[in-house]
Amino acid sequence: MISAEESFVQDSNGAAAYARSPKSWVPSIPTTLTIFFAIEVGLIAISPDLLNLPLFLLLVGASIPVIAWLFVYWKIYLTVFTTPTREFVDISDERWSELDFAGWGGEHLKAFWLPGSDSSRDLVMYLHGYSSSLGRGESRCQHINSLGFHVIGFDQRGFGRQGRRYDWTLLKAVADAEALLEAAPRKLGFEPSRVFIYGHSMGGFITLRLSSHPSSWWSSKLAGVILESPVSSFPMLIDSKLPGRMVMAKPWVRHVLRREHERIHPDLNVRYANSEVPFWGVPELPFLVIQAGEDETLGLDHYVLLSEHLEITDSNSSMHLIERMPHTSEVDFAERKEIVESWLERMSNLGGKNSSESNPGGRIEIASV
Repeated sequence: MISAEESFVQDSNGAAAYARSPKSWVPSIPTTLTIFFAIEVGLIAISPDLLNLPLFLLLVGASIPVIAWLFVYWKIYLTVFTTPTREFVDISDERWSELDFAGWGGEHLKAFWLPGSDSSRDLVMYLHGYSSSLGRGESRCQHINSLGFHVIGFDQRGFGRQGRRYDWTLLKAVADAEALLEAAPRKLGFEPSRVFIYGHSMGGFITLRLSSHPSSWWSSKLAGVILESPVSSFPMLIDSKLPGRMVMAKPWVRHVLRREHERIHPDLNVRYANSEVPFWGVPELPFLVIQAGEDETLGLDHYVLLSEHLEITDSNSSMHLIERMPHTSEVDFAERKEIVESWLERMSNLGGKNSSESNPGGRIEIASV
């Protein structure tokens, strides 16, 4: 059980939004209208003769455009603010230890720890992608752990064992990840010497935010980040998820998204229009970007946008495009492992510090498979 003292409370310099959503016993306008039109349809089903009344027929006619608006509203809400269901893939390695922590709003969440070597105090937090789970990326965690690193991860809010969520937002997901880092020393029994964050897809977008807005004890311990086929723009992601005809109504869609975000997060500090790099955040520390060449989920648009804003200043940062590698974390490539292993070993040898020795311009590579 998580005590009140353990609840995560973040100052205003954190990466997310932390205030609870306001509670109201008064239904929202869309909910009220939906109930009203449901009653209207029910009356027509029970008494079709009502359509012979001029006033009732006028009411039905006036309702049609409002019903069309409601359809679009609920489509947007269910697409963006409700997490999808997917077959759950659980972790299978018996070495995982369960950790309880308090996420956004003090909610009880479960994380898992894969202990590293006895001599290591280096920690890697793995963040999976949208509609995924820790189990789907377990092979990546095991590979990193085989190098001696301690690894922590969890099924993010709305996915895997955490269950489907309504009023889901990226800022809640960021707050959860930040809360796990905050709780890590107390849960692990030691304060890590160095911290790395590995983010896949949506987890990469969260990693960008965390690494550019570090806080608490780990702000001075964050040594680098790994971004695998990361999201770099929330608007771009939403455009790809919405049906084609709804993209034509972008101003309307953005209005709904803005209003819903403001309702859910009264302390909102990131708006829809600027929830993309560079406004979302760009890390000023060593980074490794690995992009799937055959990205069937995001394509290469997010990679292109990210490459325009990530500045490679030394040999400790690099970007790699692996041809024929798919987006999914359930498929692994030897090239990815080699690149990750080489980078982590280099960072360990350097003590996690930036270095300007050799190749001051860093590198962008394309690996053929």
